[in-house]
Amino acid sequence: MSTKYNQLQEQRSHLPTFEYKQDLVDAIREYNILVIIGETGSGKTTQIPQYIMEELPELKKVGVTQPRRIAAITGKFQFAKRVSEEQGERLGSLVGYNIRFDDRTSVDTRLVYMTDGILLREATMDPCLNKYDVIVIDEAHERTLETDVLFGLLKQTHRQRPDLKILIMSATLDVAKFSDFFGECPIFEIPGRTYPVKVVYSLDAPKLATIKSAFVDRAVETAWTIHTQQPEGDILVFLTGQQDIERACKAFSQKDRDCDYRRQVKFYNHGDGVSRAAVYPLFASLETFEQKAVFELPRQGERKIVFATNVAQTSVTIPGIRYVVDSGFVKEKSFDPNTGMDALLVTEISQAAAIQRAGRAGRTAPGKAYRLYNQESFERMEPNTIPEIQRSSLLGTVLALKTMNIVDVINFEFIDPPEETLVKNALKQLYLLEAIDEEGKITKLGVKMNHFPLSPCLARVLLASVDLQCSYEVLIITSMLAGDMELFKSPRKEEEAIEAEKCKIKLAHHTGDHMTYLNVWHEWKWRGKSRKWCKENYINYKVLETASNVRSQLMDVMDKLSLKIIKGPLIKRKKSKSSKRHIGDNDHGESVDPVPVLRSFLTGYFTNIANKAAHRSVFSHYAPDEHLGRTSAGVSSTALVALHLHPLCALSNMLDKAKIQYSELDWIMYTNITYTNKAVMKGVSKILWDWVKQGDGQARIRKLPQTRLNGEAQPSVEAEDLQAKQKQQAAEKEQNNIASLKDLEESKKRRAEEIDMIRQRALARRKKE
Repeated sequence: MSTKYNQLQEQRSHLPTFEYKQDLVDAIREYNILVIIGETGSGKTTQIPQYIMEELPELKKVGVTQPRRIAAITGKFQFAKRVSEEQGERLGSLVGYNIRFDDRTSVDTRLVYMTDGILLREATMDPCLNKYDVIVIDEAHERTLETDVLFGLLKQTHRQRPDLKILIMSATLDVAKFSDFFGECPIFEIPGRTYPVKVVYSLDAPKLATIKSAFVDRAVETAWTIHTQQPEGDILVFLTGQQDIERACKAFSQKDRDCDYRRQVKFYNHGDGVSRAAVYPLFASLETFEQKAVFELPRQGERKIVFATNVAQTSVTIPGIRYVVDSGFVKEKSFDPNTGMDALLVTEISQAAAIQRAGRAGRTAPGKAYRLYNQESFERMEPNTIPEIQRSSLLGTVLALKTMNIVDVINFEFIDPPEETLVKNALKQLYLLEAIDEEGKITKLGVKMNHFPLSPCLARVLLASVDLQCSYEVLIITSMLAGDMELFKSPRKEEEAIEAEKCKIKLAHHTGDHMTYLNVWHEWKWRGKSRKWCKENYINYKVLETASNVRSQLMDVMDKLSLKIIKGPLIKRKKSKSSKRHIGDNDHGESVDPVPVLRSFLTGYFTNIANKAAHRSVFSHYAPDEHLGRTSAGVSSTALVALHLHPLCALSNMLDKAKIQYSELDWIMYTNITYTNKAVMKGVSKILWDWVKQGDGQARIRKLPQTRLNGEAQPSVEAEDLQAKQKQQAAEKEQNNIASLKDLEESKKRRAEEIDMIRQRALARRKKE
């Protein structure tokens, strides 16, 4: 055996899980459903699946799920790479991984690490999950939308396949809910090797609301105070998003450069201390090589300072952290079904999140957690974070459930049911996309849509492009949109920002974002997919690289569904004196006709259209019917909100440079709206009103009141006759009851009169006597 293999085996034996290996194996053998608690870093993700393979050979295949954002931050499943090394095997053979658009498994693979979304898609194709003997839901405390749906599906699957072993692994002690949901199944606890953490509250911040506008500056100042006055140990600072993190990194780095460590730094009980700081950002869209740097140990005499989003809260262990700075805020996305908008707002964290953040400081030694709020603010926080399923659009989720012939989606067994409004909104949208029929049953088109690892809207666009004979171009644009990352970079330096703006205008297409994405792809491909060209033009190379992988997988799906990939019609550019090639042109001076491409996108997003407000530089959402995006008062919620173009939108750039006028933007289509401090449209392109009129979307909108989208049974003629007869009988019975009551009242009245007459006669006799 190699030296590295022996070292890995030695490291395995020192993990907290190793001490409980036999007890774990016995529990897994005895129980088919088991909840396992283990702190992050205990080894449960990498070791428990190996124990199953090594000690329970009768269990042939193991599937381990991770939330997608955790998979992104750990770089294409480092877990799988680590486990394959510990097993002494090549990645993709005995151990592999499967994430969206990247499958590294083979027929020999026994252990598969995958995103929860991948397993959810597999469950729609095979509800019994027959190819697996063990399913491990890891990081269950993250409570992602896909994980919550998987809970419900696995509960149903277990009724059909009692032999399937289900392990729920979580890093939090609040797991009674998981156990109760699965019939009070046993809980196995792996004690973590944690150290005491001292919580330090801020005394000069009476309320969280008072620091909301300045928490980044306060976080930097607190981190700097720790760095200059506390003993060795790395610092983890929790902020809300990329913009805040980049600003904090810049501010801290400037302080580090200006600091004379020999005079200013005071280290207590720690010799000479450190002589410099290494500052790192950490967020999901960070380049892979930059993410990896965060997890490396600092050099001698250097302190690592990490500014991170809540991705570092529970599921990612950064070695060496002894100090945590908790801003008390998180950037959270919430979907509003009345407006169809995602609100991306900075909100207060929950008590559970604050406790989890503090726990990051006690992984390797006693630590301290500095909270930028007081204890009263902590006590006023919500006890737990709202699960994602209760604040997200359920479009893809409901389509997956319908594909599995789950008719009554509203009453599906969720661990925490979403609001009925969210489910009904998703049903309406799926009906409008022709994915389900009037009775809520999935259509042939809906089945095809579910084959694509895309949002239902993008899948519908791709299918429409086949009919409109431009699937080649739409496939490229869809692949770029699927990554959900910004294509163009926004540098902070003024000189670079000006250059970046020029590049965006140069590459922009006059119709808007969708054709601009196609322009960028063609230019990148024409230049040999050059990383250098991307850097020079301030383009995110990761978006194009990911899109290339996505496109390959989507082509495979289209091939399986026998869908043709057809190049759209070309337009010959008018001759000009300049012989210079135009952006987006081929070698013959021809460019792609944008009309069929944009009409394909309109098929999937015909409810996402807006027109320009008169005499104003904003737009209003077009709500053609009271059944879409309307409040109880009958007024469109979205129509009341002014819609703005995103600063990186191609049309916005051209408006700024007077390349086009607002008068040219009568009607536009957008892919989504995000609300931060105002409603901002992304993925915007110009359209013609005639395209909307010619589509059948308006007709489907008008049919909405007659639909039974949750699958309520359509009554037969006999049932209707019986119902009418029962109503008539009930009415007659009611009439008889009323008549009987009247007779009774009359009888009571007569009896009272008789009694009164008898009483009067008796009184008269007494007087006479």
